[in-house]
Amino acid sequence: MAKLLCFSSFLSHNQQMLEIIGAGLGRTGTHSLYEALEKLGYTTMHMRTLGKDSSVDVSVWENAVGHPGATDWNKVYDGVNAAVDHPTCDFVIELSEFYPDAKVILTVRSAESWLKSVRKTIANVFKNDLPPNHVGDVLRMLKKTCYVGLIGTDAFEDDEKMCELFRKHNQRIIDSIPAERLLIMNLGDGWEPLCKFLGKPIPDEPYPVTNSADEFVGRVTQMRKMNFDIGDGTSNKTEA
Repeated sequence: MAKLLCFSSFLSHNQQMLEIIGAGLGRTGTHSLYEALEKLGYTTMHMRTLGKDSSVDVSVWENAVGHPGATDWNKVYDGVNAAVDHPTCDFVIELSEFYPDAKVILTVRSAESWLKSVRKTIANVFKNDLPPNHVGDVLRMLKKTCYVGLIGTDAFEDDEKMCELFRKHNQRIIDSIPAERLLIMNLGDGWEPLCKFLGKPIPDEPYPVTNSADEFVGRVTQMRKMNFDIGDGTSNKTEA
């Protein structure tokens, strides 16, 4: 992927444009969706793909907080036509306006099960010191662009605040995106609603189920031993 830049000139009209915007917060099956979109032929960005590419300038998203209109999103998403998970899901409304033909996929689960998964995974990453390398830069960027920057890490222990945040995020997407552009996808829905929404044939293989909470914890533990080299980390477990 080309190095991401901000405040750049627009790309030529034949440049690949963003077609799919993932609106679901992390721990709602976003990595499974990433794998599914890749299998359907999309070149897809996910938070973990950012961590693997040290050429990425993550400050572009930090600069976009409060100033999304000044950001050249074509440069940010150069080389991909789909994007899911953080930081994309933190700029869904802005991206949906910039790409009016893009379809939006909101992955959801119950607020309570989401919070349980977040506490076991993401919360433990943000509560610890972050490494002075590219993966650390990605995580520091996320602390500024996602809900962690808004409510602080102490809120991870506040059931009411966290569940309210989750529900408000989802409702904002539902209220803002026209129904014909939006797919609300629950954990376990599988290929059928996704392929129907995208006009794609259903693959002759099971829908991907990856990045379970246990796998996440194991991967992060290993990453700490390896100075946060994010690695490949594929799995056959659902994002729990």
